[in-house]
Amino acid sequence: MQRLLLSFMLGLIIMAPLSHANDKADWDTILPAKTSDLTLKKLAERHAALFDYFVKNSLQGKGKKVFNKVKAKVATNMRWLNSARTNDYNEAFKRSYPFVSTYDLKGMPDSIFLLAYMESQWHGKRGNKSADYGYWQMVPEVLSELKTLPYLPSKIRGGHLNKIREHELLSTQAAQAHLHRYHFYFAKVAQYSETDSWLLTFTAFNWGAGNVKRLMEQVVNDGLEANYSNFYYYLYQLYQKTPDDRSLRAAVEYVPKLWHLAQLIHEVN
Repeated sequence: MQRLLLSFMLGLIIMAPLSHANDKADWDTILPAKTSDLTLKKLAERHAALFDYFVKNSLQGKGKKVFNKVKAKVATNMRWLNSARTNDYNEAFKRSYPFVSTYDLKGMPDSIFLLAYMESQWHGKRGNKSADYGYWQMVPEVLSELKTLPYLPSKIRGGHLNKIREHELLSTQAAQAHLHRYHFYFAKVAQYSETDSWLLTFTAFNWGAGNVKRLMEQVVNDGLEANYSNFYYYLYQLYQKTPDDRSLRAAVEYVPKLWHLAQLIHEVN
């Protein structure tokens, strides 16, 4: 019976098209208004307000303590200046603005774009074509799976992998569908809170959904509540046991870096 239920849920995730289901999400009420005249400053304000809301609503206790510890540690890495005395992440935000300010998020939070600023600094031809590549640094295996989804545009389903990843609109549409599936699982299947679901989605984008699910199962098996705060504490403890694991280090630092990125953009624009 459990196997049949799992197969049914996976089918829902694979076939669930993008929708405007989150238009009235709790976080939407705290955002500065998004109008047709969305200035660079106003968009930066939305990024900071939204990510701060996610973090403050999902962290408490030991999870909050270690998150703040990591957040302080990675601050310098996010706020450094290049030889031109500018910050590459903020330059990515400004470079993306003409596209991002008019893009239809379909009810998803503005924060999803922070991932692209982090991953490629909004460069379409950055990375390794056989691995992470393009605006969103998606690997061929993920994009090949996305190309099978019937609700995605024909230019994605029939397009060349590299051309899609290099294309501002197509790569974003593909990444949005990918993130939507993660969020659908965490919010609708696992039924975590809205802010927990997005922070888990962002972690899964970097570390993989399978890793996130397995670690959360360990949290539950140890008798703790299944939430992002406990998950992050376990993730940090796992990294402490294997500090040379680059994948774990990236997973631990990913959301704290995104928080810094959102605040940085707000401060300088």
